[in-house]
Amino acid sequence: MDRLALPLTLRNGYLNRADSMEESIFHAVGLLLSTRLGQIDFLPEFGCDVWKMEFSDLEAANKGEVRASLRNAIDKFERRLFNVSVSFTSRTDSASHVLGISVKVTGNYRDGAEEKKFEANYKLG
Repeated sequence: MDRLALPLTLRNGYLNRADSMEESIFHAVGLLLSTRLGQIDFLPEFGCDVWKMEFSDLEAANKGEVRASLRNAIDKFERRLFNVSVSFTSRTDSASHVLGISVKVTGNYRDGAEEKKFEANYKLG
């Protein structure tokens, strides 16, 4: 089965394809976490409500609520993943980020009959 890869780039009349289920999930979760709620007109509930927060709000926010919000968005829109966990990770670079959040997403997925572990890090901002 063909899976699209991000960014969506048309080359020689074809869109880029992901090489694996894991790569496809990686791109899909990244798109979900980087999209503001309401940003996609035909699917206004797609995205992450963390983008409504200012950096100062995020520092004072209940980290458990933020993690739950991210996990709930993934549960709702990336159904290939299950047993999803979201945790905050420390940034190792000095690049400025709007939100200043680095998160680690872990879970499981099925690739055919085989169950596999998914783990990826994302920078929001």
